[in-house]
Amino acid sequence: MTTRGRATAALTLAVVLLASWLWGWGGIGSDAGIVRAAASPRTSLTCRPGTGSGAPGVTHTEIKVAAISTLTGILAADFGSFVPGVKAYFKMVDAHGGVDGRKIVLAYNLDDAGLSSQFQADTHTAIDQDHAFAVAVSSYWFTPTYFAATCTPTYGFNVDGNWSGPPNLFAAGGSVLTLKTIVPGVAYLIDHTRSRSVAILAYGVSTSSDLCATTGRLLRAAGYHVSFTDLRLSPIGANLTPDVQRIKRAGSDFVVSCMTVTGNIALARAVQQYGLHVHQLWFDGADATVVKKYRSLLQGVYFDVQNVPETAARTFPGAYPGLEIYLKAMHRFAPGYADNALALDGWESAALMVAGIRAAGRHLTQASVVAATNRMTAFTAGGIAVPVDWKIAHTAPTRIACGAFEQVKGSTVLPVLGKGKEVYLCFTPSKDRHPVPVPLPPGIPGPRRR
Repeated sequence: MTTRGRATAALTLAVVLLASWLWGWGGIGSDAGIVRAAASPRTSLTCRPGTGSGAPGVTHTEIKVAAISTLTGILAADFGSFVPGVKAYFKMVDAHGGVDGRKIVLAYNLDDAGLSSQFQADTHTAIDQDHAFAVAVSSYWFTPTYFAATCTPTYGFNVDGNWSGPPNLFAAGGSVLTLKTIVPGVAYLIDHTRSRSVAILAYGVSTSSDLCATTGRLLRAAGYHVSFTDLRLSPIGANLTPDVQRIKRAGSDFVVSCMTVTGNIALARAVQQYGLHVHQLWFDGADATVVKKYRSLLQGVYFDVQNVPETAARTFPGAYPGLEIYLKAMHRFAPGYADNALALDGWESAALMVAGIRAAGRHLTQASVVAATNRMTAFTAGGIAVPVDWKIAHTAPTRIACGAFEQVKGSTVLPVLGKGKEVYLCFTPSKDRHPVPVPLPPGIPGPRRR
């Protein structure tokens, strides 16, 4: 790939990553991210007859798995932190004796260097040469065909909307991506802040513009006043000053941003410069290092997330033990990654892999792990995520969408809008104005279910 081609790929990726940051309002059994055009389930892909019946990589003492991720190159910063979450979970499990006496070992840590051709080579290396029992994936170039054909248990970061369909592909948070499930949550926040006029900003590429275009369309259909929209911002180095000036003239008091963190910081800087009193909802930027560096700009900014907000461990000690286990293990086994959202995806993926291996029992094969995992109806990775029903999560979202809001207050980000120590709000899809949260479904992490 030429330098220009890599830059273009990175530019597209920056917006695609935003989609996976839309963890907020993930349907039970689905992820709320929209990648490209929320690809339809790839039902034509499935395991070949007779595949998955063996147990490659399994010995009396170990189960060897592989990871394929982008560890070097221009995309490394966006995908490399997935593997530390995987490793930390395995190390925690192995420190307690492994699974049925076997350690779960990340024996093959492959780097695609941000290149499609290398990802394809790594795929065959992991499956055909290394004979890994399962594979964890974090790459923009993920292609499902060979993983599905060989029925290799595959887990990872759904950045491209192409995990849906095959029964052996397990994307963190659910393999089907959807879009419109986030809108009731957005509308609820607009109501909560008593805002009357909404501005919407997005990059001029499909992922970002599709997300915000749909959000604007559904808000209008519900009767909200969308006073300003710009879906054609330049993703790199966008000058937000003209837009902020137009937002001010339009009288907008609530801004929805479908930009990445760089654009969002530029937005916050321009908002402060021109003295706008607006509420801001970002789908990217809820990172401790970002908040610490730009806290003077980010005061009052809202984020949404699907996993239990990491600050809930400090805000509500003891209420979310699964989160506390995660943070303790990450600080021990992967220092520096505890506040990283993608590391949390890695942890969740590793937890699902181990849960499937446990459930498969003595007759351990790739096919038995896939079958056992697909019988799980409320997987939460130990109480850190919205439950996923793997009976349906390969092919369809469900009606109830749940997420949590965070807000920057002082030098930290705090969970907000939940009742008491509850961080989640859940909604059913609706075109009605003033959406009302529905009762939390069974299995949602929270203090009332302890």
